[in-house]
Amino acid sequence: MKVLLIMPPFTQSKKAMKRCIVPLGLAYIAAVLENNGIITKIVDCMVEGYYNEVAETNNRITYGLFDPEIKKRIKEFAPDFVGVSCLMSAQAINAHRMCKLAKEVNTNIQTVMGGCHPAALPTETLKDTNVNHVVVGEGEQSMLDIVLGRKKGVVKSSEPLDIDALPMPARHLLQMETYTKINMPTSTFSPHRRVTQIETSRGCPFQCVFCAATNFWGKWRGRSAEKVLEEVEILKNKYKIKELDIIDSNLTIDRKRLVKILEGLKEIGIAWANPGGIWVGGLDTELLDLMKESGCYQLSFAIESSNQEILSNVIKKPLKLDKVEPLVKYCQKIGIDIHAFFVSGFPEETVKNMKDNYRFAKAMNFTSASFNIVNPIPGSELYEKYPVDYSQIELRNASIPHPEISSAELEKLIAGFNKRFNSSLIYRNPRMFFKKYILNMVRKRSFRFASRMFGRQ
Repeated sequence: MKVLLIMPPFTQSKKAMKRCIVPLGLAYIAAVLENNGIITKIVDCMVEGYYNEVAETNNRITYGLFDPEIKKRIKEFAPDFVGVSCLMSAQAINAHRMCKLAKEVNTNIQTVMGGCHPAALPTETLKDTNVNHVVVGEGEQSMLDIVLGRKKGVVKSSEPLDIDALPMPARHLLQMETYTKINMPTSTFSPHRRVTQIETSRGCPFQCVFCAATNFWGKWRGRSAEKVLEEVEILKNKYKIKELDIIDSNLTIDRKRLVKILEGLKEIGIAWANPGGIWVGGLDTELLDLMKESGCYQLSFAIESSNQEILSNVIKKPLKLDKVEPLVKYCQKIGIDIHAFFVSGFPEETVKNMKDNYRFAKAMNFTSASFNIVNPIPGSELYEKYPVDYSQIELRNASIPHPEISSAELEKLIAGFNKRFNSSLIYRNPRMFFKKYILNMVRKRSFRFASRMFGRQ
């Protein structure tokens, strides 16, 4: 029995940063399959064809392996099953195309789609006759059940997995040197060359209206500190990793566990950042001190709005804004850079509210910030209210009508926030500007990187 797992090519705005990130989900599934005697291979089209680009409509590009090469890989490996990852609904067209390519090679290949998009819209996904099975939720056990013939069609995780019982992700099936050579991880302004991603927990107990991850993962579960640190040792010793992108949805929910991890990281000696957004409500000065000592150089504060009413009643995020300023000042004092996330475009907020987000970012003097536009993602509460065309979703595109501002005006406003705020670092902190932007531009040897970095997505 042979299984080929595919991370499809990626479509995005021309202005967005092109990431190069290890597909941990596929690596975990591959590890479980291998442990059960199934010959498994991973093709990450994004990294293996990183420099291939195709121009699309609406000022977008698709990068990754070209279709003839993907079909060649499928034909050479001759798998019984092809599993395709579809983490984002905007990438559904690419994921469906992978299933079509597999069927063109051999109609007997069984195709499986998993990830947030097919989990949210399984019936719609199966309308594509090139898709035989859909995994809803975590894929490790479900994919094994499909391959062994125990389940078929829409396969749902019966209960959240014991993630401590999972084997280490099968990074040996990935081109790890290519990821570090390209060096465009989640934290694109990393000060280190050898960076990779690690996940210490799954899920989030909160119910932010724009997030699909809560429904996908189910309840929050943390890996034991011992398991996490064992993986970090492997990354440092086997793959010579110098920095970790910790990509948890909610890193700070279990303080006791996190303290054990941080104490272990301090002993191991490795840098880390949390670029995907940290729950500010779980932070305090004692924890920040330990984070700094353990190698943390940057945190991303998921603030979303500077208006408490919008934050609490519209976004439904459990964060008290009066916690932000003291923590920001303390991070600046001990030398942790802060990136901040804001999201605008809710019909319930005014243009003044949006501009207040920008003013708040200036008052806090964040090192950098991302101002995004809210979009209804399938699987989120917001999508139930605004079922838009998910194929056009972008962080900076407006898809929900707003009573006070047109979509074009909103997009222009948010683009201006990003460019003005991030470029202003040159006079707010010239030394940090040089370190964050100029050195990274030189290290990556990319003028395109320079053109995208101030308005980054």
